[in-house]
Amino acid sequence: MTPYQMPSAGPQNSSPPPVPPVFNPAYLQEKRRLRQTSLFFGIATILYFAASVVISNLLNFLIQLSYQFFHRPPFGNSEVIYYLSSILAYILTFSIAYGAYMLLLRMPWKAAVPFRPVPAGKVLLCIPVTFSISIIGSIFTSILSILFTLIGYQPVSSDVSVPMTVPGTILYFIMLAVLPPIFEEIAFRGILMQSLRRFGDGFALLVSSILFGLFHLNMIQAPYAFLLGLWLGYLVLRTGSLRISMVLHACINFSAGVMSILTATFSEQALIVISLVYLIFWIFTGVGSLLFLILRNRGSLGLYPAQTWMHLGKKLGVFFSSVPMIIGMLLLFYFLLQNFVRVS
Repeated sequence: MTPYQMPSAGPQNSSPPPVPPVFNPAYLQEKRRLRQTSLFFGIATILYFAASVVISNLLNFLIQLSYQFFHRPPFGNSEVIYYLSSILAYILTFSIAYGAYMLLLRMPWKAAVPFRPVPAGKVLLCIPVTFSISIIGSIFTSILSILFTLIGYQPVSSDVSVPMTVPGTILYFIMLAVLPPIFEEIAFRGILMQSLRRFGDGFALLVSSILFGLFHLNMIQAPYAFLLGLWLGYLVLRTGSLRISMVLHACINFSAGVMSILTATFSEQALIVISLVYLIFWIFTGVGSLLFLILRNRGSLGLYPAQTWMHLGKKLGVFFSSVPMIIGMLLLFYFLLQNFVRVS
C-alpha cells in the first residue's frame, strides 16, 4: 500500500491522536508534507491557467492562419472547428497541470486513479440522489444570484454554445458529457483527493470539493459543483473507485446538454412544464433511493477518521497558505470575478 492509499472498506473505530505541542517531530513532519503538497498543487494551478491562455491563443492563431491560406474554415465547418479546438485545449490544459502535480509528488497512477469495480445496482441507486443534489445546488445558486443582484452584480457563466449542426451536436456532447466526467474526475476525485487522503478523508473531500467548485470560474456553477463534488467524492471514498463518479458526472452533464438544446427549441411554457416534471421526478426518486441506501448500509455511512496530528482548521490554513497556492487562488478568484456583470 503506497503512502497515498488508505483502506477503503469502511470507517475504523480508532480515534485520532490528541493534538500535540508544535515541537513534536511527527506533527512537524506532517505539516511539512502538507505544505509541500500545497506548494505542488499551487504550481499545478498556475500551470493550468498559463497553459489555458497559451494553448487557446496558439489554437486561435493556427485557425486564423488556416483562413489566410485556404480562405475557408478548416474541415469546412466553423462550428466543428470551435468544438475541436475547445476539446483540444481542454485535454491539454488538464493533462499538463495535473500531470505536473503527479510528477512533482511522484504519485503512482494506481494510487491517483482508483478504478475498482462497483456493483451496477449501487450506481443505479445513486443516479436519482445525484440529480436531487443537482436540483438543490441549482436552487442554492438561484438564491445566491438574487443576493448578488441586490448589491448590483449578476453572476454569469461562459457556457459552451449550443450546436446547430449534426457534427457539432456530436462534438458538443463529447465535450460536455464524455471529457469532463473523465478528466475532471481523474483530476479532482482522483489525483487531488487521493493525494490528500493521508491527511484525512474528510479533509481530502472538503478541499477537493472546494477547488472543484472554484475551478468552474463562475458563481453560477461553483456552489452547484461544490455540492456535487462533496457527493461524488464521498462515493469515491466509500467505493474506492472513480467509476461511480464518472458515470454519475456523465449523467448530470448529459442531462444539462439536453436541457440546453430544449431551451433553444421549445417555448417558455413548454419548458416550464418540462422543468416541473423533471424536478418532481428526481426529488421523489432521489429521496427514495437515499433512504434505501441508508437502510441497505444499516446507517454505516461514515468516512475514515483522520489519523493525523493537525486538526481540520490547521490543515486548511497550511494547505491554502503556501506562496504558489496563494497565487493560484488569486488567479482562480480573478477569473471568477470576470464572470460578474453590473446590473442597473
